[in-house]
Amino acid sequence: MKAFQYLSIADELEKLINTEVYPVGQKLPSLRLISLRFRVSVGTVLKAFMLLIDKGLILGKERSGYVVLRKSILNADLPQSCKRVSAASEVRVNPLLHEISREGQEHKSFISFFNAVLDPGLLPLNAIRRSLQHASRDLTGAHLLYEQANGNPLLRQAIAGRSFRWFGALHAEDVVITNGALEAVNLCLRAVAEKGDTIVVETPFYYGILQTIEALGLKIVELPGDTLSGIDLDQLAQVCEEHQVAACVLISNFNNPNGAMLSDQKKRDIAAFAKRKRIPIIDDDIYGDLHFDAERPSNIKSYDEDGWVMLCSSFSKSVAPGYRVGWCAPGRFTEKVIRLKAVTNVATASVVQLSLLQLLNTGAYDRHLRRLRPELHKLMLLTLQAIAQYFPLETKVSRPKGGLVLWIELPKGVDAVVLHQKAIAAHIQIAPGGLFSNRGDYTNYIRMSCSNLWSKKIEQAIRQLGNMIRDEMKKRTINF
Repeated sequence: MKAFQYLSIADELEKLINTEVYPVGQKLPSLRLISLRFRVSVGTVLKAFMLLIDKGLILGKERSGYVVLRKSILNADLPQSCKRVSAASEVRVNPLLHEISREGQEHKSFISFFNAVLDPGLLPLNAIRRSLQHASRDLTGAHLLYEQANGNPLLRQAIAGRSFRWFGALHAEDVVITNGALEAVNLCLRAVAEKGDTIVVETPFYYGILQTIEALGLKIVELPGDTLSGIDLDQLAQVCEEHQVAACVLISNFNNPNGAMLSDQKKRDIAAFAKRKRIPIIDDDIYGDLHFDAERPSNIKSYDEDGWVMLCSSFSKSVAPGYRVGWCAPGRFTEKVIRLKAVTNVATASVVQLSLLQLLNTGAYDRHLRRLRPELHKLMLLTLQAIAQYFPLETKVSRPKGGLVLWIELPKGVDAVVLHQKAIAAHIQIAPGGLFSNRGDYTNYIRMSCSNLWSKKIEQAIRQLGNMIRDEMKKRTINF
């Protein structure tokens, strides 16, 4: 889909800054020159410059034009990925997860880098309020009744209509509304797997899906995922030859936690693999709308030809976390998923479906996204810059092109659980890396969300974490 001109211009200028065509401290060409270069109005170029200012990359100086302030990429190395493929094993989610959840509930004053949830200040509160008012004005009382098990037909049609943005072609009957993306994944797993079956997942991987797999009594094989490019297709094929695999659960865009995004060719190849081997692929594309590049990325479902790809997504990460409105497009397993949804909780709440439908139909959702994405990119850049400033030089950090989280490899010997415990004492929450692996890998990794509105308090918390890491490094040196 063609991007707005100012977004494309801002993206091009950002690349020139990152490649040091215009290094830090140098002036950018004038508005007039850039408008001539791109054949757009000066106003369009100014809008692009304002976006770069919002991201903290350039600074406008009176009578001096615009000067490069910083790059949006760091010189730090990327976190290393685990290289070994695990044996099929039962899932035992780290008990630390339950402890962290309790602590978050008990201490509302915490600065949380743990939850990947939008700060309330980033939500379109007025638009949401108006949409709820509109939904509740229905004199027929439809908003108070049970909805169809597969969801409101108009909402399903609106979601299906949006599939062209990721080069898909869904119809309303392809879509099932769920209580968040996690229920969508749960229903899809139940539709294709039984207790004791083996599921392939990427590692590191979102602990919530690991919990779901554990609750269903399934086994998993963890497949190493590169921080940039995700899983290796040859390894996937080998694992599926060695094990009787019931399904694969993957995140095609901005994997939680390491931010990896599969290439279009890899997505295409995985869809073809699923069709050839008749193995369902459950694609959790919950962060797809939160891209930083000009265009929304495709997903594995974009290339599905025979219904073996089961797409899952949600509006929880992008607009209304508390609505818990997710959806899935389960392909050839749609009817079974609908039956499972009906016997699980009958249907998703009617009023929130109608409210979300109003947000989509009025364009409020897309207007919100156009404001949100640059703001999220800015928050991630500010977090990256603070990590570069306050964490030890040996720190390695991901640079995702979308989403809400960063994956951070701490210096060798730093125990992320110990760091978590010290952070808790200072009322700071982080996610230790061990939560994202069934076999307890990533002991010196942490995940940090970048969805808090920036403030001195947030920066100070990152500085405190950096000091704690250095303290742990000193202790390690003394012990040696």
